[in-house]
Amino acid sequence: MHDVPGPPPTSPGSGPASGLVPLLREHAAATERRRRPVPEVVEGLAGAGLFGLAVPARHGGAQAGLPDQVRVLAELARGCAATSWTLSIYLTGSWLTGLFPEETAAEVFAVPAARVAVSLSPTGVLSEGPGGLKLSGRWGFNTGVADSHWDVLGAFRPTADGGREHVLVLVPTAALTVYDDWYASGLQGTGSSSVECAELPVPASRVLPFPAGTAVPGGSPDAAPELPRYEVFPLFSTLNTGTPLGIARAAADFLAERAPGRPIAFSAHQDQSLAPLTHRQVGEVDLKLRLAGLLADDLATRTERLAAAHLAHSLTERSTARASAATVAALCREAVDLVASACGASSVRADVPVQRMRRDIQALCLHAALNPDTALELQGQVLLGQTPRTAFL
Repeated sequence: MHDVPGPPPTSPGSGPASGLVPLLREHAAATERRRRPVPEVVEGLAGAGLFGLAVPARHGGAQAGLPDQVRVLAELARGCAATSWTLSIYLTGSWLTGLFPEETAAEVFAVPAARVAVSLSPTGVLSEGPGGLKLSGRWGFNTGVADSHWDVLGAFRPTADGGREHVLVLVPTAALTVYDDWYASGLQGTGSSSVECAELPVPASRVLPFPAGTAVPGGSPDAAPELPRYEVFPLFSTLNTGTPLGIARAAADFLAERAPGRPIAFSAHQDQSLAPLTHRQVGEVDLKLRLAGLLADDLATRTERLAAAHLAHSLTERSTARASAATVAALCREAVDLVASACGASSVRADVPVQRMRRDIQALCLHAALNPDTALELQGQVLLGQTPRTAFL
C-alpha cells in the first residue's frame, strides 16, 4: 500500500450540520411518511449551504475534503438517516458533474443549491444515429431524484468494434419519467424512486466515459486540474460511512437520555441507568462506535491524501476501502441492535425513534456497496492473490 504523503486539504467542518439536527429530528417521521425529505428539511440544507459542499470551488462551491463531508453526513444522520443518505448521493453527483466539460458543469451549477442525483448501474442504452445521441432505459434506486435538478445515469454505448462501453449521461430530471414506487422498510425517506426515458436526445457534452479505476478525472479534456483525483468506488465507500455512523450515534444518545429513572420491566431494577447490564451495554455500544469512527476516519483521510497526491489506489487499497466501509456499517448495526435490545419491547413502537434507526441501519447493511459478507469475501480474495470478480472495486 502507498506511503501517503502530506496532510489532507482543510475545508469547512460540520458546524452548520449540527445546527440542523433538531430540525431533521423533528421532521424525521414526516420524511419517512412522505418517502422523501420534507420541504422544510430541503430548505434547511440549502440555507446551510450543504448542497454546495462537494461543488468545485471554481463554481462557487465549498469543495470540502472527504473527512469533512463524512463528518457532515454523520452529524445529519443523528437527526435523520434518510436525509443524510440523500445528501451523500447529491455530494457524489456534484463531484461527478465536475468531471464533465466545463460548459456542462457551469450550466448545472448556475442553479443555486443545485442537486444532482446518481444511478450509475448501466441499465440504459445510449444509441447514436442520424439524429444524434439518444438515451433509453429505466433506472431503479435513484435516491433523491424527485428533489433533484439533474440526474447522472449509467448506460452502455455500442462501440465500433461491436462491443460496448459504460458511460455516464447527465440528464435534466424534468426530462425523465419519475415513478412514485419507493416503498421500503428502511430508509423510506430517501425517495429512491425509479426513473425512465425513451429516445431522449442527449448532447455529446453531457456524456462521460465511466471513470472507474482511474485516479484522473474521467476523460474530460478540459476538466479542471484542481479537482480532487478521487477514484469512483473508493469515493463511494468513503461517503457511505457517514450515515451509519450518525445512526448509531443517535441510538447511543437515545439510550443515554432514556435510561435514567426508567425501570426494567419484570426485574428488580427501578432505574435502568443503575443496572450492571445497562453499564455493559452502554460500554459495548461506545466501543463499537469508537472502532467504527476510527475506521471511517482512516478511510476518509487515506482516500483524500491519495487524491491530493494524484496517486492511484492499488487493488488491495480499493478492496480495503470497500471492506472498511462495510465493516463500519456492520459495527454500527451491532451498536443499534444493542440499543434496541436495551430499550425492550417498547422499542418497536412507531413513536419510539430507535425502531426507525434499526430499520434504517439494516437497510444500509443490505445495500450492495455495504453488505459485509460480500465485501469481506472480496477482501479475502484480493489478499490471497486471487482475481476479484466484481465491477464494484
